[in-house]
Amino acid sequence: MPAELFTKTALDVITRVKTQFGDSSGAQITDEAIIRWINDGQQEIVNNNAILKDVKYSNVVKGQAEYSFPTDKVQYIEAVSVNNRPVRNLSAQGAREYILQQDPQSEQKADMPLIWYERAGIITFYPVPDKDYTNGLKLEYVKMPTDVTTSASALAIPDRYLNELVNYCMIQALEFDENYAAAQAKAGQFREGLDRMYLKENLSQNDLYEQILPDPLDYV
Repeated sequence: MPAELFTKTALDVITRVKTQFGDSSGAQITDEAIIRWINDGQQEIVNNNAILKDVKYSNVVKGQAEYSFPTDKVQYIEAVSVNNRPVRNLSAQGAREYILQQDPQSEQKADMPLIWYERAGIITFYPVPDKDYTNGLKLEYVKMPTDVTTSASALAIPDRYLNELVNYCMIQALEFDENYAAAQAKAGQFREGLDRMYLKENLSQNDLYEQILPDPLDYV
């Protein structure tokens, strides 16, 4: 997928919502209310579609088992690799049970950790690495969106999600106006839009291009 564009601001959403709602003057719906809806909508979009992906590299230090999350707000971690080798993830409880079975004295060390688990923003490896790897820790994760605070604030989601964000804000505006039937219809549009974007992002090349298979008769 080509690089995402992030050129839209909160004002782009505010203007569209007020126009669609028929309240360009802001007599019923204030900018402050729409800004709150924008922040809720950005989070809802990222909860459903993992679009704010990032990668961070850091050093693996010999004898160090614990590593902190990046300074970004991490929604969740997708994968962890050490020295270009993926490391298996377990829950904190699953990791404890694994260690009790494999190494009850927690004495084992190895060039490469076999598992990692997370608790309170700390990644813990087992066994403890006994080698240094410069930039050997690769963390693939999804970020939480940054809140907008004014109409001039840049949106945290890509431009292609602008219509979905406007739809989310319109749901809130219609519910505020107690127009629940219209809000429900708009909610359906919002969910359909997210599903459509999700499918676009997850199509494989085989889905996009017709695959030509050999004719069995060619080998007769």
